[in-house]
Amino acid sequence: MANGGQRSRGPLTGAILLIAIGAIFMYANLRPDWNPWPVISRYWPVLLIVLGLGKLIDALRSNSAPRIPSAPGAAPAPRRRGGETAAILLVVLLLVFAAAGSRRFSRMSHETQTVDAQGADSVRMSIEMSPGGHLSISGGAAKLLEGNFDFREADGGPQISYDHSGKEGNLSISQPQSHSLRLFGGRADTWNLRLNNDVARELRVEMGAGQGDLNLKGVHLTKVTVDIGAGEINADLTGDWKEKVDVRIEGGVGSATVRLPRDVGVRVHAEGGIGSIDVRGLHKHNDYYVNDAYGTSPVTMNVSIEGGVGEIRLISQ
Repeated sequence: MANGGQRSRGPLTGAILLIAIGAIFMYANLRPDWNPWPVISRYWPVLLIVLGLGKLIDALRSNSAPRIPSAPGAAPAPRRRGGETAAILLVVLLLVFAAAGSRRFSRMSHETQTVDAQGADSVRMSIEMSPGGHLSISGGAAKLLEGNFDFREADGGPQISYDHSGKEGNLSISQPQSHSLRLFGGRADTWNLRLNNDVARELRVEMGAGQGDLNLKGVHLTKVTVDIGAGEINADLTGDWKEKVDVRIEGGVGSATVRLPRDVGVRVHAEGGIGSIDVRGLHKHNDYYVNDAYGTSPVTMNVSIEGGVGEIRLISQ
């Protein structure tokens, strides 16, 4: 056997890194409230720096090492490679960063905020939520808006602005840019919003991947626009609508369930990269789906679904 029966030891860098990564994600599985991705997404360039330093150390050692022949049959003295030293250093740094940042990125805060219409009787509302959250909207609020917000302290709470001129107003709810990747673990932000049934007239919802539950029954809207990147949306549009209403749902939604009124005329048009469509209580009329009340009721609901929606369920009840 070569080297006097001694096996040469291969680099341990890869093994050290794999063990460290596995340990980190095992800890994340055992502690769902701890999210490792904010640390990894922010400090991953350290991996390149440390591994590069390890390669540099190996190269300098190789150039400066004296050429002393070893005795016949003697095994070369073991020497730690620079890459192995760098990997160990990287693991230590990663654990330090994770311990320092885990509480900050996983800690949740709760806020309750209300907005008064201040004399306006027709308000346009815009809601923008970052990816990975859960948005719930319903009616029945005494004021223009009654909101409960659960969010990561590291990201900050929602930003709410409202202005009005005479009887018309504009309400905007947005979220600061996220410092963490919500899609890979940890608790998601949750917004529960209640709108005033009579004052809210137009509603625009924009959110990335996540879940949206819109229970708009009883809210006297005339225009609804929903743009969701991916995930799931459930929209309840049933009820006794008093005015014509236009509803538009667009984006790369994984699935959309839309509940439609039975006694109000409904016309639905779906186009784009639409997947399967499950229709209940409606029938095909030219390029549209309509219910029995369409053409006879004094009020019409026009629904347009566009984009790469995977699965659509239309239920008229």
